[in-house]
Amino acid sequence: MQEFILFVVGVIVSAFGTTVGFGGGVFLVPILIIFFGYNIEIAIGSTMSAMMPGAIIASLFNFRDRSIDYLVGTLIQLPAMIGTVLGAFLVAFLPVQELQMVFALFVVGIGVMMLLPKKKEEPKHAGMMYRIRRVPTTFIRKNRAKKIAYRLNGGVVSIFGFISGTVAGLFGIGGGFLQTPMMIKLFRMPAQIATSTSLFILVVTSFTGFISHFLLGNVLWSRSLPLMLAFAVGSLIGNLLKKRTPRGKKLEILIALGLLLAGIGVTLNLMLKSNGGFSF
Repeated sequence: MQEFILFVVGVIVSAFGTTVGFGGGVFLVPILIIFFGYNIEIAIGSTMSAMMPGAIIASLFNFRDRSIDYLVGTLIQLPAMIGTVLGAFLVAFLPVQELQMVFALFVVGIGVMMLLPKKKEEPKHAGMMYRIRRVPTTFIRKNRAKKIAYRLNGGVVSIFGFISGTVAGLFGIGGGFLQTPMMIKLFRMPAQIATSTSLFILVVTSFTGFISHFLLGNVLWSRSLPLMLAFAVGSLIGNLLKKRTPRGKKLEILIALGLLLAGIGVTLNLMLKSNGGFSF
């Protein structure tokens, strides 16, 4: 019975994570520890294993849908890998638990701001980010399949990729739930392109995390395989839901709800760390 409940939970987490572009790891780890009694290291290894097939399946759908921006994904992923190493190094020198609580409140705040109705629509050709996107290393991305175009600055995208990676390494969490709203709000990428690109980035990060935890002995196939199957099924369902999910504002609302849940997940992670163990 417990295995069936775990499978259903995995499907739900994966479907929601695929829809909003987070993957689902920040939600699943505390669920495995609190409700299913997993050791925290095994919970992390099982989650990394589960996210890998889910991200691959989602990216195959998005590849066919031509909604992935591979250049932006690369500009974020490569600096993020460097930032992750730096963040892990800074753990020994910074008050991580205090910073993590502030960060959790910050994530919740972003989610609340995304949910609040705007009093006045921001002009498309004004503001600091508009000016930044027009300095050197700025380029226009065109998605002919979707008939959309948006302006980006390669240097700024890389810097934010580095920041998200540093945060991930410092707090021991995935950066997907930061990268998706960042692409939408700061770079004004269409929500569909942002979520698809975030899941493409997750293919690399989840595979790297899976290999690392496998070598550490944190991947128990008896626990990982059911979750891998659940996330694969959830990814299929999530991609079907994405086709029925209205674009634009309503998708942003789902992402905002995901941020609120992620903030709760980070807080739970902090509570678990205070009792000993690793972060996720």
